[in-house]
Amino acid sequence: MAHTVTSPCVGTRDTACMKVCPVNCFYDVPLSELGIADPAGAAGNEELKKMLIIHPDECIDCGLCVPECPVSAVFPNDEVPDADKNYIEINANWFQGKDAETLDKYRITP
Repeated sequence: MAHTVTSPCVGTRDTACMKVCPVNCFYDVPLSELGIADPAGAAGNEELKKMLIIHPDECIDCGLCVPECPVSAVFPNDEVPDADKNYIEINANWFQGKDAETLDKYRITP
């Protein structure tokens, strides 16, 4: 089982969670590529037009990122709140068909 980043991360993009990830499975992706609208107040701030997501095949389910997230946006897949269940698919679908070179452009490391 992997972990998923959910809606509280939209418009926040705090990187505390990825700094503790032992396998660097976090990626910094524009909201437009995820099919998510830019949050109110993001105009002029390109960083708020991105979201961290977790590669489901790289996540080792250690859970270290969960308590580090200041907006409580990271959950084990089986604990994602009902209102955010679609984020499991949003996170997973973005990785489909991408080669290693493309993924490396988006990978975020401490």
